[in-house]
Amino acid sequence: MIDTAAFYRESCEKGFVQVEAIARNIAWTTATDWGELEITINLSKPEKDPKAIAAAAAQKVAAPANGRPVQYVDGNPAMRVGPCQLCIMESDVELGYAKNIELGGEPWGLWYSPYAYYNEHCIAMCWEHRPMHVDRKAFTCLFDFVDQFPQYFIGSNADLPIVGGSILAHDHFQGGGHVFPMQKAPVVQAFELPAFPDVRAGVVKWPLTVLRLKGADREQLIAAADHILQTWRAYSDPAVGVLARTGDTPHNTITPMLRRAGANYQFDLALRCNITSPEHPLGVFHPHEHLHHIKRENIGLIEVMGLAILPPRVRDTMRERNLSRDDVGRLFGEVLECAGVFKWDEPGRAAMQRFLDAL
Repeated sequence: MIDTAAFYRESCEKGFVQVEAIARNIAWTTATDWGELEITINLSKPEKDPKAIAAAAAQKVAAPANGRPVQYVDGNPAMRVGPCQLCIMESDVELGYAKNIELGGEPWGLWYSPYAYYNEHCIAMCWEHRPMHVDRKAFTCLFDFVDQFPQYFIGSNADLPIVGGSILAHDHFQGGGHVFPMQKAPVVQAFELPAFPDVRAGVVKWPLTVLRLKGADREQLIAAADHILQTWRAYSDPAVGVLARTGDTPHNTITPMLRRAGANYQFDLALRCNITSPEHPLGVFHPHEHLHHIKRENIGLIEVMGLAILPPRVRDTMRERNLSRDDVGRLFGEVLECAGVFKWDEPGRAAMQRFLDAL
């Protein structure tokens, strides 16, 4: 068993976790109708363009030869040189920057994010270089992780452009010792999953469409989550702009997030749809254009859970537009509302019920 406290401390001492760079970030909280949202202006990493993220996901990136020594920029162990920033190699483990773990019967690596967004922000990377995928196998890996590290949450970015995170070319998860606003949000509507009697299911009061599964039986929880995923992947509701496919292009997927709560698990599933339109070419369920002065990047796992990662330019925007920190927090709440597939108005609640009926 890995002593995560010691591993994290060593990662900071060796300079893999960029403690000084992280300390430059600006952070605060804002009270909203959705609870206390957490806002950060990230000064340690540049903003990424959504189209560049999608292009990188489509590009076939070759994995570096295993065993090749890692090369670092200016001796900085957090700045890796190579075609894939998440490919783990033997030298990472030898230098103490990563640990070997097993998820889903496969070898994975674990390290702490060099530019952490929250407490003990860790990343699990598959040793095999393969694209992100959200499926039953991925769910099994998430449960294996929290069974080994019950003090941490774990989650996966969605596996499609626009609604996925910034790196879709390498299979990985993100976890850590933080409890996010979404994970504290209440369930406001219970629903039944008759095939899974030991699973308690409900709709979470959250700007995105989030279904929460709770219970102690991991196999039933995995099966229930897979049932929801498969139903959602094939689901269309044109009345609210949801289409499962356009030709051969799939649009629906899930952002899964898991944590332990004593003997029980809490498995949150955010429904995502990456469809575009002439009015919203970057994504219908993506930050809309009037909010791009605050956020233009994809809404990935961490932001789904209520922690905003805003680019450095927002400092200037706040000054130029005379925006307070609470103004920015409320605008981030609107960003999350854009990403919700079933809105919290009357048509949206009716659409939510139609999907629940389909389950």
